[in-house]
Amino acid sequence: MQLIDNQLIDGVAEQAKRSPRLRMNYNFHQSLDDKCHRFLNALEPGTYIPVHHHPTKDETVIVLRGKVRVTTYDDKGKILQTFALSQESGQLGADIPQNVWHSVECQEPAVLMECKAGPFVEHEVDGILDLKSGKDIFLAGGCFWGTEHYFKQIEGVVLTGVGFANGHTANPSYKEVYTDTTGYAETVHVRYDPDIISLEFLLQMFFKAIDPTSLNKQGHDEGTRYRTGIYFTDTADLPVIEKVFAEEQKKYSQPMAVEKMPLQNYYTAEEYHQDYLDKNPTGYCHLPQSLFEFARQAKDKTKS
Repeated sequence: MQLIDNQLIDGVAEQAKRSPRLRMNYNFHQSLDDKCHRFLNALEPGTYIPVHHHPTKDETVIVLRGKVRVTTYDDKGKILQTFALSQESGQLGADIPQNVWHSVECQEPAVLMECKAGPFVEHEVDGILDLKSGKDIFLAGGCFWGTEHYFKQIEGVVLTGVGFANGHTANPSYKEVYTDTTGYAETVHVRYDPDIISLEFLLQMFFKAIDPTSLNKQGHDEGTRYRTGIYFTDTADLPVIEKVFAEEQKKYSQPMAVEKMPLQNYYTAEEYHQDYLDKNPTGYCHLPQSLFEFARQAKDKTKS
């Protein structure tokens, strides 16, 4: 059965560029043996499919044109995985099991093909997950135990988690990342309230917790997994990131070794790594205790 041809795909892509910002502005679905339905979505940049899950169906999302970001969450709204689907990223599809909370955000005019098992019920969901409001940024500052604990002290940070960013394997474990063969950096997911703290102030605080001229080394920890970086999911954040970078670079005669790039993928680390220093107050940390107290006292005066 010929389900999709190039002419149809190109037509849908063009419609995505011209259409209002809608969840679906072109829909093509067809039953295959009453067990699987496939349909096309044409999406324009900024289209956001809220965090939801399908109670009884697995789902596969495949990008045929453009770029989208798929993110999965736990029941509390903490990001578990996030990755770009595009030719550029090298990942074109994602399998979403039933009852897994997930969202889809279009970043470039895109055409998606979605496949669901079972009888087709358009947009069948079992509720929308109530996320803690805020904006997300992903920050690599060496060992993520101390880096997460540092950001948790800052007023305006509403949620944190630790994981692995911008590598080249799927679902890496800590042991795999530790070998420095997966390309991942230990990274902290920070969600912050922009009404209380600005991204500029948050990044200024980030630079106070790292040695920005040290390549693949923070404190006693060495390896590419300990490299520093700022990974963004919203291109509107880039001018602020560039501004803070330029201000920080003036403080050093040598070039900074901090990465500055879009987040390609992120996988949450195992549970025992989450909130590690809350669970283990005397556990290893490459950051001094005085820095945590500094973070608790810090205020973004532009928001007062």
